Amino acid sequence: YTFAQAYGYAPAGVWTAPYALRLAGVPGRGGIVTALGWQVVLAAAPRSDGILRVGSLNRPGDALEVLLDAHGSTRRDAPTWAAPIIAAAYTLSHTSPPGSGADMILHADLPEAAGLAPSAPLACATAQAWTALHGPNLPVGALDALLRNAVGPAPDTADAEALRSACFHGGDERALAVGRTGPTGELPLELAAAGLRAMLVIPRDRGTPHTSMASVAEAIRGGRLESERAHRMEAYLRERELPRALALLTASHLSRVPGYGAAWAEADPTVDAVKRAGALGARLAGSDPNAAVIAFVHTSLLTTTRTSVTAAFHTRGRLTPRFLTTTGGKPASRAGEL
Repeated sequence: YTFAQAYGYAPAGVWTAPYALRLAGVPGRGGIVTALGWQVVLAAAPRSDGILRVGSLNRPGDALEVLLDAHGSTRRDAPTWAAPIIAAAYTLSHTSPPGSGADMILHADLPEAAGLAPSAPLACATAQAWTALHGPNLPVGALDALLRNAVGPAPDTADAEALRSACFHGGDERALAVGRTGPTGELPLELAAAGLRAMLVIPRDRGTPHTSMASVAEAIRGGRLESERAHRMEAYLRERELPRALALLTASHLSRVPGYGAAWAEADPTVDAVKRAGALGARLAGSDPNAAVIAFVHTSLLTTTRTSVTAAFHTRGRLTPRFLTTTGGKPASRAGEL
C-alpha cells in the first residue's frame, strides 16, 4: 500500500518530522523539549480542486477526503489521527492560491501505545509539505508561529505548541527552551556523544490505572516545583552536565507533575527497574496516563535494562513489554522526491 497504489501516480515529494518529548516543565507552559529519532513520514502531491485526501500506512482502511472550505478544519467524522493534518492544511490553505489541495500518505514509526503525541510531527510534516507544494515559502520560525496562532488544541496532548516547536527546531544533539509564546533558546543535549539512547518501555497490559489524588494546592505546588526543575535542567544542560539534567526526569515522574498526574499500574515499577539497571532518568513519555515509560540509557546497558524490566514485569504477573530505542532526532525537513 503506497502513494502510487492509493492515488495512481507518484508523489511530488516526501517530508519527515520527528516525535518530540517534553524533558522538563508543565505541559502547556514553558520548559524544555527535544526531538527524538522516531519519525512520521509524509508523501504528498498537489491538487487544484480544494480537496485534501489522506491515507495512512498504519491504518490502510481508514482513508478520508475533505473539502477545505469553511468547515474543513472541524470535520466531525474525521479520525483522530487525521485531525492535525486537516487543521494544518486548512490553516495554510488560506495563505495559498484558491483551490489548493493535496493527496497525502503517511507512515508513523510509533504505535499509539507509545504515548508520544503524533499530532506534533504530523502537523509539522503537513505544514512543510503544503508550503512546498503551494507556498508561501516561509522560514521555519514563521511557520511555527503561524500554526501556534491558528491551529486549535490537538486531540492527543495539551502540549502541542511546545512539541511542534521541538519538531521544527529541536534535534541534532540539542534541546529547546520554550516559553508561552514560543522557543526562547537552544540547549546542548549531546546524547550520541555520551553514548546514550532513549528507550521506550511499552506495556502489553497496563493493569488498573492509578488515580491522581492531588488537591488544587498540591497541583499548584507541583507545578511550581516542576518549573524550578526546568530552570535547573536548563542550567545543567548549558554546563553540559547531562547526567544531572536527565536525573531530573525521575524527580518529575515521582512528583506527579500536573498534566502527568495519573499513570498505569506498572509505570512506577518500570521507572524503578530502569533506574536500578543504570538509566540516568525515566518518566512517562507523555501526559496521557497510558503513555509508555521513556528512559535514557547508555548503549552498554541496553540489554541489562531490558532484562531488569522484563523480570520486574514477570514478577508482577505481567506480559513482557515492548522495547524501542532511538537517539536524538532531526528537525522536520524534506526527505526527497520520488
